[in-house]
Formats: sequence, structure tokens, C-alpha cells
Amino acid sequence: MNKIEEPDGAMSRVEEELRAAFERQEALVPDAAPMRDRIDFAWVRVKRRRAKRRVIGAAVAVLIAGVAVPVVSTSWWHGGQPVPAIGTADMRTPVSGPVDVLLLGTDRRAGSAARRADTIMLLHVPADRNSAWMISLPRNGLVEIPGHGRQKLTASLALGGPELTRATVAKLTGVDLDATVTVDLAALSAVTEGVGGVTVCLDQAIPPQAGRKGLAAGCQRIEGDDVAPLLQGQDGLKRFALDRDQNNRRFLRALAARVTTDDSMADPARFQQLLDAGREGVRIDSDAIDLLGVVAKLWNADLVGVGQPTFNSAADGEIVDSAPWLSLYQAIRDDQLRSWAEANPSFIDR
Repeated sequence: MNKIEEPDGAMSRVEEELRAAFERQEALVPDAAPMRDRIDFAWVRVKRRRAKRRVIGAAVAVLIAGVAVPVVSTSWWHGGQPVPAIGTADMRTPVSGPVDVLLLGTDRRAGSAARRADTIMLLHVPADRNSAWMISLPRNGLVEIPGHGRQKLTASLALGGPELTRATVAKLTGVDLDATVTVDLAALSAVTEGVGGVTVCLDQAIPPQAGRKGLAAGCQRIEGDDVAPLLQGQDGLKRFALDRDQNNRRFLRALAARVTTDDSMADPARFQQLLDAGREGVRIDSDAIDLLGVVAKLWNADLVGVGQPTFNSAADGEIVDSAPWLSLYQAIRDDQLRSWAEANPSFIDR
């Protein structure tokens, strides 16, 4: 069969039919612009979710896990208070000026329903939001507890709950506290277990005590069941409670780093397990939306630990109203902690 020659530049019959088919189909294809808009919107939502997961790192580090944890599931309730999504906070006028939060880590002694304050910290967030300061207040510090006279600070929780502890700390420091966050040991263990553990470096071993296992010196993985030995152990340490408070601050910084970089927190099923485990252990006494708005600005903020470097003891407790402490409280009120830290380097974690 002879091949039919076609003029140069002419399309074959097959090519013509293909082009015609494409033209018919092109009319049926929807406008691509709405689809691109939907893809762009979905990508923005992904970036927002990633940003929200980063935000919780600093929050957990300062025991504000209860505020920031709902970035994946807003169904968690804190002490009966529903927590809004982070986006809700953006609709309000941003909180300006420094923010001061009382952070309480609590536990119950075996056979007792009464709570005790194992960890008492002030979180100071300066107006510039470039840092967050974890200030350990000695639980055995001698203070005036409103209505109960001069006692150890830790007694205020058993005498009147977080409200009385807040009033006691406000009276001691003169700081107008914006919120109180109370987290019990079980909830903190659940958070640690939920992120797969954290790495903490100890400069000295923590001996076994009170039925709890010991921990070796050096860098090691801290799992959920290691939290109690780490945060409560003080017998056998060189500075006893002072070293224990420093270990608390080390742990919280490590937890911050872990949560900030843990992509597995994007798994809703795993995260919901974490929420279920810790939901009964967190209480927030404040406007959660406003507090969440502050937390959202702490990404990349320096987390600085502040603690008493040496004992200043009386017969029945620690002195927490001496000149160095009073100057610290003044620096908090004046939002001048960085300058105070330069003048008092022995109080700052290294």
C-alpha cells in the first residue's frame, strides 16, 4: 500500500481527532482557580497546626501544658473550664505588658487526700516576650499565710488550696499574679510518657529514697515513671532541696525542647491518649484564652531558670524575705529581671 504524503506542517487525521477530543474535554474541566484556592487554604491550615505544635513547647516547659495542650484537641477540659483553640485568642486584643503566672506542682502523700506543693514557681514573661523566667520559690520558705500566721509556703496549699497559695505568694512578692496553673505529678508523668520521654543531664546521682528508685549522674532518658524520682528526690544531694529545685527546672527545659520538636504530636490518636491521661491533673485559675495568647508568643523565647544558690535557713524553714530575695521581687515587679540576673549571676542556672 502506498503511503499518503501530507503537506509539511499538516496534522494527521489521528492528531486532528486527538486535538478535537481535548477541546471537547477542556470545556468540561472546572476553573482551576477555586481548586488552587482550596489547596492554598489547606496548606495554611497545615502551617498553622505546625505552628501550634511548636507553641506548646514553651508552655509545657513552664507547667502551662494544661493551657497549650489543646492545640490538637479542643475538647479537653481543665478543672471544668473548656479551652478554646489558639485561633480564638487571636480575635481578642493581645495581652500587653509583663505576665506573671504562679506554677504549682502537687502530689498527695500515701494514705492522705491532702495535696502538698512539691514545686512552687513563678513564671515571669517580660513585656518583650523574648524570654520566660522560671523562678523557684523554696517550698520550705517561711512566709505569712493570710489567716494562718507565719508558716512554710508549702502549707498554704493544704490550708486553702491554690487560691491561698496565690494570695500568699502575692503577699510575699508584691507581684500582681495574672494566673495560677496547678499540675499534679501524675499528669506531668503522663505528658512525659506521651512525648516518649526526655533527656535530662544530672550533675549528681539521686539515691533511691521513700520507695522511689534512684537515678544515675549524667545524661539519661527520663520516662514517665522516672518523673517522681527526679522531681521529688533530694536526700543525698549536696544542696538537698536547692538541687531538687534545680533538677525540676532542668526537667522542664528538657520537656520544652522535646515537645517543641516532637512531630509525633501531630498524631491525633496518640495525642488524645495524652489528654485523657492528664485531663484530671491540670487546673487553670485564669482566663485561658488570654493566657493562651501569651503562650503563643513564646516560640523561640529563652527559658531561664532562677533559684536560691545557697541555704539561708532559720530554725524552722528558709528565709525568703532577705535582701537578695526582696531585690528579686522588685525586679519582677519592674520587669527588669535581665538586669537583675546580670547583677546576681549565682541565682541563674548555667
